[in-house]
Amino acid sequence: MLKALNVSLEVDGPGDSEENATLHLLREVTFNVPPAHLMAIVGPSGCGKSTLLKVITGILEQTDGELHWDGRDLSNEEDLHPGDLGYAPQFSVAYDLLTVEESIASAMALRTQLAQTEDFIPSLDYILEVTGLTHLSDRLVKVLSGGQKRRLGLALELVTDPCLLLCDEVTSGLDPKSEHEITNLLRVLSRGHPKRVVINVTHSLASLDAYDSVMVMYQGVLTFHGPPKAMMHYFAVEHPEDVYLKLTERKKEDWRESWAKYRETYYKRHGFDGPRILLEDEQKGGPSKTTVREERNTAGVDMTSVPEHHEFPPIEMPSMITQLFELLKRRWTIFRRDSAQVWLHLAMLFGFPLLVVIFALDGIKPLRALSTHHDENVKVEMESQARFQQEQLKAGGLVSGLVMLQVVLVTLMASNNAAREIASERLILEREKLGGLHPFAYVGSKVFFLGVFVLAQSLWMGFFVDLVVGGLPGDLITRLVLLLLASAAMTSVCLGISATSRSPEKSTILCIYLVGFQLPLSGAVLTLPDWLENWVQPLVAAFWGWSGSLSSMRSTAFYDAVKQVTSTDLVGPGLAAFVLFVHVIIGLAMSFVGVQKSQWDS
Repeated sequence: MLKALNVSLEVDGPGDSEENATLHLLREVTFNVPPAHLMAIVGPSGCGKSTLLKVITGILEQTDGELHWDGRDLSNEEDLHPGDLGYAPQFSVAYDLLTVEESIASAMALRTQLAQTEDFIPSLDYILEVTGLTHLSDRLVKVLSGGQKRRLGLALELVTDPCLLLCDEVTSGLDPKSEHEITNLLRVLSRGHPKRVVINVTHSLASLDAYDSVMVMYQGVLTFHGPPKAMMHYFAVEHPEDVYLKLTERKKEDWRESWAKYRETYYKRHGFDGPRILLEDEQKGGPSKTTVREERNTAGVDMTSVPEHHEFPPIEMPSMITQLFELLKRRWTIFRRDSAQVWLHLAMLFGFPLLVVIFALDGIKPLRALSTHHDENVKVEMESQARFQQEQLKAGGLVSGLVMLQVVLVTLMASNNAAREIASERLILEREKLGGLHPFAYVGSKVFFLGVFVLAQSLWMGFFVDLVVGGLPGDLITRLVLLLLASAAMTSVCLGISATSRSPEKSTILCIYLVGFQLPLSGAVLTLPDWLENWVQPLVAAFWGWSGSLSSMRSTAFYDAVKQVTSTDLVGPGLAAFVLFVHVIIGLAMSFVGVQKSQWDS
């Protein structure tokens, strides 16, 4: 049984006055929900329906009151085990490019150890059958209708056979037929476990007869909880739609006090204070026990068509390593099926290096040494020195430009890879965290996935450019390592931005700005003022990749040529590599902190 006792939730208000200092999102909400029960939470927009659901799940923590489940005080003890709780939000928590079966199988692998047992296929088949998705198992999520996606959302929550299933607006926005079907499915699921409680937040009052009870919220207070027919009597209305209008006739405190006065009477009359609601035949002295498959409710749901309940084995959470590899497998599957992304990555992988070598198709000509012979003709001597100076400037500018262009382009690719990686799937991540997903497993899967692009893009850039131009001066391995670290640094930082951003659009804009400022702030084109340089350079990955690569040419004649075209102090390859590695660590730390932080309201 689920019980709430004076559950309240307060947040700081927008104003400084005492009246606006505190907002009461929930005010002393008290109710009982017996097992094998389907309950609807209804009420006008902003009345606290979804807020109450999030308090029950543990997403939000009440500021006062108690929540009890099966005799446990959730306020003082640990929250429900992830396997005991199912939460189906109103948004889709499935990836468009996975099939229905793949989506459910992935959820099972992330939340249970069934994937390694012989119970995996029977459990999967049962979930598909009970939710009516068997004939759609091979269909991609993106082609499902609204009602089918809601069924899939419920199927994803059944992988742990939860005893508490909470649904937030899973029937909203559907046509009447689909809404009726989903409501009937919820009733079936409420009878699929001897202790299961199913709660659905809904705006619609069209299918209330299918629910065992209805809870009416108004401005954060509970105004009624009882069977649908009793609701009509309590509010003295003829149609359910008239309840909302009736609520406006009294203040919320009056409604709360009225319900507190009559609550016990209604609970005793309808059996809400016992272990379960008595069925009609039990109340009339009929059989003391009615099986699920024999029940036909007042909404016309024929329970004989429901498949035999599949007995799930005890649910145990998979290891972090298992979750990591499942996430990685799922991410590669999604990437392979996204043809637009595949072609974009191939275009950047091969197109950007071509863009670099366009500026050095003639190759890099060896620098001749300045002649030690001084011509007696002053004019000839001056012309010779001028030609040498011009050759040095040209060669230095070419080498410096090629190195910087490589660094900037790999950071641009890195930004494209990581900017939306977490932000675009944030809501799915939040649901999977609630189901027991380990943040280290999630971030680790992103590191391995993006690491492939970092290696391919940076190493191919360095090898291809070096091959076409006939070899840049200095040590190739050093330049490749610095190019690799520059790409990894930008990837890591952009991943961190993605993890902390509230939307993929915001993350993309911030990452674009970050890459856009790499060139002007690197010092490769214009030198920053001394007082600003020391503050900015540590933050600019392009500076360290470019500067370290040029410093690796100290033993060549080109180093002096490069110094002729830049007044920025160059740092050694070792220091550059260390700073870029620090960027990687900072970005990963940002990613982990951002993933851990809850963003349900984003």
